[in-house]
Amino acid sequence: MPERAASPRGPTDPDDDVADVGALLAALQAQPDDEGLREQAATALLDVGRGREATALLQAGFVHLNAHDQGKLPCLCKRCLDPEVDHAVVSGREFARDHAVARGRVLFYWLPASLAGSRAEVRRNVAARMRKQLSPRGASAP
Repeated sequence: MPERAASPRGPTDPDDDVADVGALLAALQAQPDDEGLREQAATALLDVGRGREATALLQAGFVHLNAHDQGKLPCLCKRCLDPEVDHAVVSGREFARDHAVARGRVLFYWLPASLAGSRAEVRRNVAARMRKQLSPRGASAP
C-alpha cells in the first residue's frame, strides 16, 4: 500500500503567486468557457498548494478521463481521486499528481519526482497525445 501525503508545492514568492491566482480566477469568472484559462488557473492553484480547488476547477470544466485503476499508486478515477492527496510514495519512489488537458477532457497522472523539472514538458506531451487520439468533445465518431 502506498504512503499517501498531502504536501503542497511551495511557491517561491507567495505574494506574486497569490496575486496571479486571483487574477486568473477573476478572468475565468468573466470567461468560464475558456478552457485554456481554466487549465492555467488550475495549474496556478496547484502551484500554490491549493490542490483541492485546482481539482474542482478541472473537474467542473472538463470530462474526467481516468478509468479506475487498482495499481500501487492511488487511483485517479473520478470516484477515487482524493483532491487532498497530491503526492504518493511507492517502494521508496516519490510521485506528484499532475494533469493534462486537451479537447475538453482532463487526464490526471502520477509524475515521478525525478521528472519534476520537466513537468511542463511532460504535460505538453501528454496533452499532445490526447489531442492526437481524441475527437473534439461533442464531435461524433466516424
